Amino acid sequence: MDGDPHGRRQNRDVAELMTAGLHGEHALDAADQLRLEQMLAEYAWAAFHIWDRTQRGIFPKGTFESTAGPLLCGLLRTARGGTWWRSAEHTGFIPGFVLDVDAVLAKNSGVSVVVNEDTRHS
Repeated sequence: MDGDPHGRRQNRDVAELMTAGLHGEHALDAADQLRLEQMLAEYAWAAFHIWDRTQRGIFPKGTFESTAGPLLCGLLRTARGGTWWRSAEHTGFIPGFVLDVDAVLAKNSGVSVVVNEDTRHS
């Protein structure tokens, strides 16, 4: 931590990576690209847990759509966040979650999404 007992420099580095990296403000080397993708995956999996608990009735209906969904989608609307989601959505997440994330993305962008009820709760 380079003499910083609270990790402030490290936290700032992560924040700079997230802001500049997500918005495509500069090229990322391989290590920073991996760090950014891993952080996006962590956010997505955290959102998945809220989604899953909402689907199972642990959280009230609409919890995902009003909490974790919009927060995740804020990241996915960025240049690199969107690119990451397009590559990750069909390889690392179940179809129902992908549909609901895409629905939250569309809700705030004015695009309509068709929801297939047969795969929604897969």
